[in-house]
Amino acid sequence: MTRDELFQAIARDDTIENVDLSGMDLSGQDLSGARFEGVVFRNTDFRGAKIVRTGFKGCDFTGAIMEGASLAQVLWMGMSLSGAILSRANLQKAVLTGADLTGARLAGADLSLAVLDNAKLDTADLTGADLSRALFYKASLKGTNLTGAELFKSVFYEADLSGATLKGAKIHKTFLRDCSLAGQDFSGATFTMTQAGGADLKGCNFTGADITMSNFMNADMTEAILDGANGERSVFMGTNLSGASLKKCYLVQSCFEGANLNVADLTGCDLEQAIFTKAICRGAKLSGVNATYVDFSHADLTAADFTSATMSRAKMHRTIEEHTIWNRSNRSAALGTDPDLAEAEG
Repeated sequence: MTRDELFQAIARDDTIENVDLSGMDLSGQDLSGARFEGVVFRNTDFRGAKIVRTGFKGCDFTGAIMEGASLAQVLWMGMSLSGAILSRANLQKAVLTGADLTGARLAGADLSLAVLDNAKLDTADLTGADLSRALFYKASLKGTNLTGAELFKSVFYEADLSGATLKGAKIHKTFLRDCSLAGQDFSGATFTMTQAGGADLKGCNFTGADITMSNFMNADMTEAILDGANGERSVFMGTNLSGASLKKCYLVQSCFEGANLNVADLTGCDLEQAIFTKAICRGAKLSGVNATYVDFSHADLTAADFTSATMSRAKMHRTIEEHTIWNRSNRSAALGTDPDLAEAEG
């Protein structure tokens, strides 16, 4: 099919099927509203083209050049876009179902409100891309570069981000439920009001990060590093923090109910009004913590070290304190087991 034949077919509102348009120069052209099925666009030049509300099904865009193209509300189904160049392209509200974007270049692209359902973006470059309010449902982003990306209210559900680079990414009100993020470096990052429940965060580095009001419920944060992080009013219910380092964290009014903090290091933390009910803190280091008004009811504090801890008005209802170290702490200023409540609990 020639270029003239292509535009004649678009003018007739035909569905363009099973043709090879590889290498064709379509830069600056308007393909809006067209429908393509099984078309090959390998290395085709779409630079600056207008392709708004266009439908593509089973097409091959391998190596296509779409730099700066307008692709808003495009529907891409079962497509190959591996190695495609989409830098600074406008993909607002685009829908990419089952698309293969392996190694694609999307630096500075606008994918706000886009839907990427079961899409593959392994090793893609999304540096500085706008992903605000975009949905990545069961997407694969292994080794993807998200440096400096905007992730405001982005939704990553059961997405695999293992090996991805998120340095400098703006993570605020982001949804990272059940995602694979083990070993990520979030040091100094903004990670506020983010939902990371059930996520794999083993060995992640949150040193100096702002994780205020974020939710890590049932996440795996084994041996994670959160030294100096601001975690005010964050939720760690049922979270596995065994062996984690949380030295000098600000964790006022945070919730650790049922969390696993075995041999975790919370030295020097401010825990005022935090909740540790039913938490497992065997062998944990809590020396120098401010535990004023903290609720440790039913917590297992076996062999935990509270040296020099401030325990004023802390609730110690039915806590397990075998071999717990209280040197130079004011343990006596804490509230003990409530006999009436204990009787009611049986």
